[in-house]
Amino acid sequence: MHHWEKGGPISIGWPDHDVPEQEYTIVETERLGQVFRSRVTDGKKEGGFLVVFDCPEVVLEMLAERATQRLGFTVIVSNLRCSIEGTVLRSFDYEWYPTPEFATRPSDLARTISETLDEMRRSG
Repeated sequence: MHHWEKGGPISIGWPDHDVPEQEYTIVETERLGQVFRSRVTDGKKEGGFLVVFDCPEVVLEMLAERATQRLGFTVIVSNLRCSIEGTVLRSFDYEWYPTPEFATRPSDLARTISETLDEMRRSG
């Protein structure tokens, strides 16, 4: 796996819109097993994403549904695919604003998805 860290580079693109990967700087990052969440900047504006590596799409949909139930806010799997360092993935979308009320949502969601994935593995 990659060793992304705060302040380091990451290449992200959007193949469904023919947008090739370009380099961004990592502002914040969190890695929980297969779950990877990050905020990045191009130097002008910031954006974020939360993805799960090596996970079938049907499981992604189940994770979004269970996260919605557990956290009380809507979580969906985006139809817009992104590519991160050459790996094409679907990210999770959820309502987020840069305000104190929404501050813990990204980490709460990453943790919930990681825990749910572990529970699904254990239960077979």
